[in-house]
Amino acid sequence: MHRIFEFQQKLIPDLLSKMDDRYNILKAIDLAEPVGRRALAERLDKTERQMRSEIEFLYEQHLVDVTSKGMYITHEGKEVIESYHQVLKEGSDLTFMERQLMQRLPVNQVKVVPGDADQSKDVKHLLGKEAAAILVQSFTDEPVVTVTGGSTMAAVADYLQPVEGVKPLFVPARGGLGDLHEYQANSICVKMAHHANGQYRLLYVPDSIGEELHAKMQEEPTILEVLEKMNQADFVIHGIGDALTMAKRRKASESTVAKIAENGAVGESFGYYFDKNGKTVHRVNSIGLSLDRLKERSNIITVAGGKSKCEAISAYLKWGESDVLVIDEAIARHLLQ
Repeated sequence: MHRIFEFQQKLIPDLLSKMDDRYNILKAIDLAEPVGRRALAERLDKTERQMRSEIEFLYEQHLVDVTSKGMYITHEGKEVIESYHQVLKEGSDLTFMERQLMQRLPVNQVKVVPGDADQSKDVKHLLGKEAAAILVQSFTDEPVVTVTGGSTMAAVADYLQPVEGVKPLFVPARGGLGDLHEYQANSICVKMAHHANGQYRLLYVPDSIGEELHAKMQEEPTILEVLEKMNQADFVIHGIGDALTMAKRRKASESTVAKIAENGAVGESFGYYFDKNGKTVHRVNSIGLSLDRLKERSNIITVAGGKSKCEAISAYLKWGESDVLVIDEAIARHLLQ
């Protein structure tokens, strides 16, 4: 099938772009129905003239209904929206890329979703959905899951579901991070537990603390309990960050940002900053999962998307460990190159 995809790209290079445009129109109508043509054009930043021809086509294909109140998605249209990304994957070379990456990388499983997370929020949702499915399918008894923060992990939480007879426990991999409460590991653990009908423990410590306070806090019984659960986790699920972006989100000092940049750091994970060769160049002084403990764990699920993360994910695979890699098409093509 991937050979057909190659020919399509050569002979009809704008086909996928056209498909994406029409899919985005369908989805926009679905979210806003009933919606008029003018409002839809403004929502998608297109002209009414462009919308007129596209709506006529979608109407002829019985994917939308046009009424005096506005446009609605038909049953057939909803089926297209729900199955679009899976059909796109089956008809492209993504499955072929998964097999190629599994042969070349030190991982047991690779899942690739179509698109580039930097270009579309839908792709991040696909990453979350795929990673959540893999995690849930692996659950047995009362698994302990260690979770990092970030927008990608928040997307994973959205798609977790309860499993009959299973009561997972979610614990954060580290303390707080910056001001984005919804992307902190603590918040994501609560969200995951809610969706999976599980339990959670929280780590009430700042992301970066001084040496003396660091030592004292690790003596606290409540923190010791979370650290114990964290280090005994059955699963670790985490994202990858761009080094400089993460340093700024952590409100790192100018000297720390300069150090990270001067030493060529490209990626960040678990509070460690590493260069393209997988060498640690800086570590945040925080309470959380250490690199040594990470390498002792099995069932590490790494989730990342977006062309901007290509260097970071390449570096992580030299620096850390991973059993399952969930990535988007942009990163997959980079890794194969």
